[in-house]
Amino acid sequence: MRAFVAMDVPDRVVDSLVAFQGELSAAGGDLKLVERENLHFTVKFLGEIDESQASEAMSRLGRLRLHRTVVDVRGAGAFPSPRSPRVVWAGVARESEEKIVPIARDVIVALEGIGERDDRPFQAHITLGRVRSPRGTRELEGFLTRHSERSFGVAELSELKLKSSRLTPSGPIYSDVGVFSLE
Repeated sequence: MRAFVAMDVPDRVVDSLVAFQGELSAAGGDLKLVERENLHFTVKFLGEIDESQASEAMSRLGRLRLHRTVVDVRGAGAFPSPRSPRVVWAGVARESEEKIVPIARDVIVALEGIGERDDRPFQAHITLGRVRSPRGTRELEGFLTRHSERSFGVAELSELKLKSSRLTPSGPIYSDVGVFSLE
């Protein structure tokens, strides 16, 4: 199964993100927007794992004692950069990074050896869309620059989820494999 660990955000934040996606779409870039039901913070992408690895991941996640937190979902940008965008995202305010990064670090350490290795540092983000072509890149860069501090609301992060991802021609379908409450 193709798997990852995520934290969902509340509907009111998702509503704000979806409204922003509408503006983003009108900004002129050639984007494939992420479906409403697939908006979340990715904590760790595992890639293809087998059933025994999924069981081990569930066991390790179940042993973690992490604390729920509240973060300010704020700012828009792109990976690798707004000038050369491939993935468009919403982030968190600087002061919220110190709340979410330790959770991600603990999850990443706990899942070491399971799934794909990724040495990039964790950056809290919600993927909003993927750039399909360079058409409208300049307009997209300007739009992201103007919205680099935009507020999308406050989100209580109270659960970690191990999710599976089934790829289909119309987009991925995510399913919860395991849900772990934060204390």
